[in-house]
Amino acid sequence: MKTRNRVSIFVLVFIILSAVFAYSSTIHLTNSEAQSLSNGVEGIKATTIAIFENNVEIALLEFVPGFGPAFGAYTSYNTGLATAALAQTNPSSGLSGIELFLFLLLTPIYWMEFTCYSLAVEESIALIVSARNRDFKTSEWKWLVGSVLFVAALLFVSAGVEVGLINFIK
Repeated sequence: MKTRNRVSIFVLVFIILSAVFAYSSTIHLTNSEAQSLSNGVEGIKATTIAIFENNVEIALLEFVPGFGPAFGAYTSYNTGLATAALAQTNPSSGLSGIELFLFLLLTPIYWMEFTCYSLAVEESIALIVSARNRDFKTSEWKWLVGSVLFVAALLFVSAGVEVGLINFIK
């Protein structure tokens, strides 16, 4: 696949995943749904390794051809719901779900993580094209290995930044 096509797919995927996240952050949940989701989010250990493991698991599943794009949309939707839940269960913050989403846009964490997720989904699509063109052994495997290593490294950095932000806010 040509680099130009990869970049176009990556940008489109980034926009779609972000739009799904933004949309689902506007959904009003019942109090019990919001509390349950909020408890689930707060139950995640705020350590670099725990956050990294969670995020890299998501990204690796997004690399799976065919499954990756659907899983990426699903996780973006659920991330938005969790954002809405956090906003609803913390009314003293004065932020709605969409405002919390917009705040996240200002952080490097959002940009690093969604870059990784979008790259994983783009590579999932590229693997399907590669299978059709029968060029996996000649070129696509290099893109796959490079993408997985890049995503893992960037998600590790992102997890460290996220832990730092969490500790700063506390």
